[in-house]
Amino acid sequence: MIHINKKLWSFNFGCLIAGTFVWLVSFGISAPILEVFYAYPHFLLNYYAGTVTFFTAFFTTGGIIFIMGRFFKLCASEHTFWLALPSLSFIILAMLVKQSILITMLYAAFPALIVILIAATVRRLPKYKIFNVKIEQIA
Repeated sequence: MIHINKKLWSFNFGCLIAGTFVWLVSFGISAPILEVFYAYPHFLLNYYAGTVTFFTAFFTTGGIIFIMGRFFKLCASEHTFWLALPSLSFIILAMLVKQSILITMLYAAFPALIVILIAATVRRLPKYKIFNVKIEQIA
């Protein structure tokens, strides 16, 4: 059987997530505007691209976490640091190099980090005794 270095593969999937930020921002900017929002020009100018980026980042990261767990048998809770490190490094790099892209990158980075942390937390909660209380003990 092939030995998989889980830290390395968690880092690789973290790089994949961080690498999608640029694509997600460009997708959010070029997304077609729904006719429902034509009546709200203020929303279109200020928030539409960010909202599209936010939701696509949320679902894309969720899909990557699903693929990571289902096909590669890697759990997001095992090496959360190595999974989140590329995203955090990308944010710091954007902050240091070009501050004008930082806000648009945060529209993609925040939902990605939220999905990573939720996936890591949900897998860890059943291991604690406080969450394994039976229904009969509560009633």
